[in-house]
Amino acid sequence: NRTLNIGENQPGKPDPDDNPDWMRWNNLGIGYLDALQYSDAVQAFEKVVKLRPDYVDAYTNIAVTEIPWEKYGSAWDSIEKALSLSPHNARALYYAALLERSASHPEEELNDLLEVVSQYPQSRDARRDLGITYYRQGNYHEAIVQFEALQAIDPDDLAAHYNLSILYHRMGMIKQAKEQQALFVTEKINSNARTYSLGYLRRH
Repeated sequence: NRTLNIGENQPGKPDPDDNPDWMRWNNLGIGYLDALQYSDAVQAFEKVVKLRPDYVDAYTNIAVTEIPWEKYGSAWDSIEKALSLSPHNARALYYAALLERSASHPEEELNDLLEVVSQYPQSRDARRDLGITYYRQGNYHEAIVQFEALQAIDPDDLAAHYNLSILYHRMGMIKQAKEQQALFVTEKINSNARTYSLGYLRRH
């Protein structure tokens, strides 16, 4: 509890339990990012870098902000800095892969996503993007493996239904393709129909 003095107030010492300055700036940056205020978010995360230059996520956060802003060059500089501090950081590797995809570097993209999935096999985003990477490279068998794994994590994932319907069809698995297409249409029309995923969450 704190006492509020009405009238003139002199600056007081920070409470030891308060978040440090760098964390407050980081939280502010996340708030700006959520509000799509990219310029303000970058400035907040740059404050974090100055206050805490060893904090890997600060550099990754700058990249995360700049990617939708399409500032790919400076986003890549931030990811390289993050990876120089933590070469196997899964979050930095994931966004490195997205930048490599935009720059048409498929092998680097694939290798980074494989490492992310090896660290976090239950990551929906990593499985989804690895499946997309394999699909774009024409490796349909491995793409199916990833989208089936994604579907095992979340039975209602629209991207899994959509891509599996296409991949199964290309592999001549017509029955399975029709099943996935029907699931995709059902989930897309009724986004509240989460029977399968809710059952999964209850069991786990």
